[in-house]
Amino acid sequence: MTKKKSEGAAGAEPTGAGVDPAIASMTYEQAVKALEELVSAIEQGEVGLEESLASYRRGEQLVRHCKALLDRAETTVRQLSVAELEQGAS
Repeated sequence: MTKKKSEGAAGAEPTGAGVDPAIASMTYEQAVKALEELVSAIEQGEVGLEESLASYRRGEQLVRHCKALLDRAETTVRQLSVAELEQGAS
């Protein structure tokens, strides 16, 4: 997967065509919980084929959202680490 990320309102990622605004506004923990519930429902056979496909698409969005949030957190940690190193070197 090599898709470009785009910044959305309130800093939630990813945004763009086809992204559920409810997903874009979720915290990491909320998105993981929603993904776990979705996977559980599919695995237990609680949904039909069409609903499974829709659930899969939603799951893809949730995974991309979680990855974007983790990437942003990693960037923040790296920036803080660099700033701390620079302060220590002064």
